[in-house]
Parts: sequence; C-alpha cells; structure tokens
Amino acid sequence: MTENTQKPSLGLLRLFSLTKPRIFTAIALTAWVGLLLQKDFLHYGQWASWVVIISTVLASAGGAVFNHYFERETDQLMDRTKGRLLVTSDPLMLRLSLGFGALLTISGIGLSWATLGWVSAFWLFMGFFNYVVLYTLVFKHRSLWNVTIGSLSSPFAILAGDTAITGQITTPGVLMALLSFFWNPVHFWNLNSYYKNDYASAGIPMLPPLIGPDKTILLILSHVLAMLACSVGLWYYSDLQEIYLIGSVVLVLGLFAMNAQNLGKGTDRLFRRNFIFSNIYLLLSYAVMIIDMVVFNYHP
Repeated sequence: MTENTQKPSLGLLRLFSLTKPRIFTAIALTAWVGLLLQKDFLHYGQWASWVVIISTVLASAGGAVFNHYFERETDQLMDRTKGRLLVTSDPLMLRLSLGFGALLTISGIGLSWATLGWVSAFWLFMGFFNYVVLYTLVFKHRSLWNVTIGSLSSPFAILAGDTAITGQITTPGVLMALLSFFWNPVHFWNLNSYYKNDYASAGIPMLPPLIGPDKTILLILSHVLAMLACSVGLWYYSDLQEIYLIGSVVLVLGLFAMNAQNLGKGTDRLFRRNFIFSNIYLLLSYAVMIIDMVVFNYHP
C-alpha cells in the first residue's frame, strides 16, 4: 500500500482521536441509565436504547471535538495534553475538525429530535451547550468554580434519557441527575489536585491549588454526603429495592472513606487513587441498580 492510499484512513483515525471515546462511552451509559429508570422501559426500551446511546455518543463526541479545537493553545502548555492532535495541526486539519464536530453534533441532536421528540433532544443539546460554551469558552479560564459548571453536562444527559419515552421529567430522573452532578466534582477535583502543576502552567484557575488539599478534600467529602442523600432519595422515590439501597450506600461510604483517608496528607498518590476509584464507583453503582431491577422485576 502506498503512502497516498494510507492517508484517508489515517486522517479518519486522527479525527476519531478527538472524540474522547472513554468520555462519550461514559456519558452514553449515563443517559441510558436515565432511560432505564422508566417503568415502561421493556415496552419501548430496545429501540429507545439504541437511539439514546447513538444520539448521545454523537453529540458528546461532537462536543469533545469542539473542546479540542478551542483548547488547542492551552493544551500545548500542559504535559498531559501537549501531544493532542490539534496542538500541532495544520489549518486544513483544523477546518476538518470543525466540520467533523459540527457533523457529529447535528447528527446526534437531530436523531434525538426526529425519533424521541424535542424534550429529550433539548436536554441533549443542553449537555453539549454546557460543555462547549459555558464550560470550555466561558468559565474554564475565568472561574474557580469551572468544574461545578462543567458538572452539569452529564446530568443533562440523564434527563435526555429520562424524557426519551414520555417527554416528561420524573422524580427518580432528577435524583439520578443530582447524583451525577455531585459525583463530577468528586471525580475532577481529585484529578485537578493530582495535575495541579499542569493546570497552573496553563494558567487555568482550579479551586484545589487555591484552597489547599485539606479544604479540597473536605469539599469533596461534602459532595460525597450529598451523593449519599441522592442515593437514598432515589431508592425512596422509585421502585428500587434493598439491593440498590444497601449496595449504593456501601459504595458511597467506601468513596467517603477513601477520600477521608487523604485528610492531613494530600498526597498525589491518594488523589490519583481516589480519581480512579470514582470511575469504579460509578460503574459499580450502575451495576447494583441493574441487578436490583432484574431481581425485583422493576419493569413490569
């Protein structure tokens, strides 16, 4: 195969690297969990699941591409991100990335609107708007509370799933969205603390370096307690049973204990460990919910 025939496929692979696959997978799973909370999931769930997952993947991937584009100058200042594609790309690749991001975003939101209705599509759009405009362009470089603003994106995805069948927001959906909202700072403040020098070199105002490790950990712990309240509330206001209640409480208390262990220490090793465990917590909490639904016939 010649060099010229390799270029189109390599170009597509390079563009795909801008979509942040791990993030769009997590957000699509989160949106699907919002759909899973619907009592009539088994009646509409198969086709609705595919639409929710595909539309969320497309919109989230499009938002990631725009984030790469707008952050390319900042990315070159951070060791963690200086190898990203658009940091060193030529003008053609920059134009291609904009078109690619627009295509993905319009396709995802358009698919949601055409098949699930405007309400679900609206929440999907709000997740994109919050991440690209409010977080990336407005607050990330201007506010210490940028992570809190950015934390609204995944709750919007949950509401997109919650409204996919009926077009109406439910109490369990709102509680699940709040749980996701409080989880995000727990996840990202640990990451910010671990990469504090990177963010400082790029001039990004992050809260942890300003208030110090112990106050950051106390703030994280307060968010974990809010997650506990949301988990119990989700059990109380839905038909989830004892498996979810016990499992979710144990997981949240485990997350609390691991972060509390870093009080008075503030070590990079523990910040990194707690960042990783927050991902594991999320997957296990979804697994506990699904097991509870299957065992107790949540969906009639």
